[in-house]
Amino acid sequence: MTDDAPTSRVAAVAWAAVAATLVAGVVGALRQRSEKRRTRSGELPRAGAAAVIVPASAEGPLARRLATWTPTAPTSTLGRVAATAWASPLTAVGLLLAATTGGRPRWDAEHGCLVVEGARTGSARLLRIVGAGANAMGHVVVSTYERTPPVVLAHEAGHVRQAERLGPLLFPIYVWSSARYGYRDNPIERGARAAARRWAADRRAGLS
Repeated sequence: MTDDAPTSRVAAVAWAAVAATLVAGVVGALRQRSEKRRTRSGELPRAGAAAVIVPASAEGPLARRLATWTPTAPTSTLGRVAATAWASPLTAVGLLLAATTGGRPRWDAEHGCLVVEGARTGSARLLRIVGAGANAMGHVVVSTYERTPPVVLAHEAGHVRQAERLGPLLFPIYVWSSARYGYRDNPIERGARAAARRWAADRRAGLS
């Protein structure tokens, strides 16, 4: 007979990690909804797609690094293939969620992602519950806007670039960061806002 105890322990630990991450996701969503109510009441300033948010609590070096991390799209063919493959599990989930929204898909060549706009049903309801207008999952952006504002799309493209580097690890990192810091102070969100600011600055420089 073989001893299945080590395998059972590994499975138990894995399931516990999944359950804890799901709980962290609920905590993060509730914190985001609470922040939205406080924003509407004027207690908190609005956290726009490119806003500079000073964290309300102390953060570690990793969080500070993520908050200023704005990776760019890979330029080589090999890099693009690797990034697409690494982000593909998130992209697959994004495609499934986008299919429930009734939105209109279009490919955005500038940011290298599929944008589904005018989302109203399915997963789009979750966006409205937490007070979000758009979100990115892998190379898919789901937007409740009829035409997504450029700065919002630049913010979501920041998440696309994060997914290309972190792959499936982005999801647990984001969820636990939301549970710990909330939406406004989430270093992943602050990194996407920094990416949107960089995009806006590059655009101004190109027009000047």
